[in-house]
Amino acid sequence: MQKTKIFIASSNQGKIREIQEIFKDYEIITDRLKFEHLEVQENADSFEGNALIKAKALFETLPYMQNFLTMADDSGLCIDDLNGEPGIYSARYANIKLGIMKNSSDDANIACIIKQMKEKSLQSSKAKFIASVAIVGRINGNNLEFVTRGELQGDVINSPRGKNGFGYDPIFIPQGYSQTLGELQAKEKNKISHRKKALEKINDFLSNQDLKNF
Repeated sequence: MQKTKIFIASSNQGKIREIQEIFKDYEIITDRLKFEHLEVQENADSFEGNALIKAKALFETLPYMQNFLTMADDSGLCIDDLNGEPGIYSARYANIKLGIMKNSSDDANIACIIKQMKEKSLQSSKAKFIASVAIVGRINGNNLEFVTRGELQGDVINSPRGKNGFGYDPIFIPQGYSQTLGELQAKEKNKISHRKKALEKINDFLSNQDLKNF
């Protein structure tokens, strides 16, 4: 039986491997060159909303295809003592503070967080990573749409530790650990990944759908 296709507009090899590992019963297509021209306005006020915007934008590039899904995600860090910031602006947080609406470097974003924490005399703060994953699809002429989220609770510290990972990993200590995500090995980090939790929820949802007769 032919596998249902899932299209993903991403060149992040770690993310692609994570998806392939969970969605073994699907054909994962990551044609970055085909979709890189997409101009998506991520203007929702939630991770779920932005993930859905991206999944729908990808879906609309495939108007004549049947029996397929598109997948997109949006993720970020929410720090309790910074009123939930950087939140949906996690990827461009440092630039946002300068009035620039484009992504900033990981180092700049971390420096921006640390600066604010030190201004508030904070050594640490409760925080969580959130990943929302959306799927949009067309199966036997019927449209399908679903969005969910995964969370990783922990603490943010005001001094980076570790060279592994990316983003805010060097300043985030997951609940139950003494090391930052930047100090954990990839295999250990992937076990507790907020994105993995969301992807597994998507897989569970699809497993409960009769995609042949949907």
